[in-house]
Amino acid sequence: MAKLIGEPVKVHQKQVDEDTSITAFIWRKRLYRVNEVINWWREPADWWAGNTLRFFVQVDATNSSTCTYELYKMGKSWFLSRVLD
Repeated sequence: MAKLIGEPVKVHQKQVDEDTSITAFIWRKRLYRVNEVINWWREPADWWAGNTLRFFVQVDATNSSTCTYELYKMGKSWFLSRVLD
């Protein structure tokens, strides 16, 4: 089951690869440590509204339990798209 979220998050990354090197993210004042990057892809956003591209990353991350999270980057900002449990 997936829960749509759409909230901003703060992402921590390694300096090696700007897009897929996510090590952790903060959502609702809680730190989630990334165990594994499962997948990544790019999607066109609302081009008619001036948004050009969203970069998605699907990760397994742990806080009190492990879940799969889908994050996306639009411009310089990161968002939590959904939680898959």
